[in-house]
Amino acid sequence: MQKDLSYVTPEGYTVFTSQFLKNRGTCCKSACLHCPFGYTLKKLRLQFREAVAGEEAEIERIMSESGTAAIDFKPFLPANVQFMLIKDTVCGVMLKNHIVVKHVFLLPHFQNQGLDKDIIESYYFC
Repeated sequence: MQKDLSYVTPEGYTVFTSQFLKNRGTCCKSACLHCPFGYTLKKLRLQFREAVAGEEAEIERIMSESGTAAIDFKPFLPANVQFMLIKDTVCGVMLKNHIVVKHVFLLPHFQNQGLDKDIIESYYFC
């Protein structure tokens, strides 16, 4: 398989990327991790987990891999840094205040799934 169409997890599972799924043209309704059609988000929702002390390196790694300019996230710690998860898999990090998402950093395989600030806010603040 082409590298940009799938990858292998540390557990040895082959996972199809959103580009592979988009190339198929239709949603299979199997709640795929990288579903570009929105089915997985609608069915399982976006999950959030507050960052805790000691996870700074993981936050920095996600910010670096996202391709977005990194910012100083330390003023947001602890309560305003949230890991975002789809199907219990970390897909990115968001920095927020009490009423709005300020910054979003998505891992590369999750960047083609329509997860923007507005969508993330709708799942977090509702």
